[in-house]
Amino acid sequence: MKTHINKITILIAGTLLMLTNSCELTDDLLGNETISKIVGDWDCEENSEYFKKSTKSSYTVYISPDADNDYGILIDGFYNLGDVGVKAVVYGNTITISEQVVQGGYVILSGTGLINNNKNQITWEYRINIGGSAIDDVTAIYTR
Repeated sequence: MKTHINKITILIAGTLLMLTNSCELTDDLLGNETISKIVGDWDCEENSEYFKKSTKSSYTVYISPDADNDYGILIDGFYNLGDVGVKAVVYGNTITISEQVVQGGYVILSGTGLINNNKNQITWEYRINIGGSAIDDVTAIYTR
């Protein structure tokens, strides 16, 4: 009988422990914790397939939380376009950019950024339609 009661006690304690940590775990898996750690200025080193630059393009971007989306961020300076506020969503250590039209008629077709565990580097791949049928496949690394 004692063994049965001990098993029930362990089961209840385990369930309570999971419930008390579930909100924090969900926030981290979905990106809330990550967003607070990646807000700010980043140095960008970008390689453009379309422009076939012999040297990397370097510039600064700024990441801020998206007030309209708990899991969203805005990226100013993306693709060196200035303060365009490219919208992205953060899930865990992955940033996803969905198709959107930005200043100058550029269409961001897609993009994925992988945030390292120290939250001091983001490795990017994205596709930009820069007009007509011209597609630029880009890789970039954000560091700070």
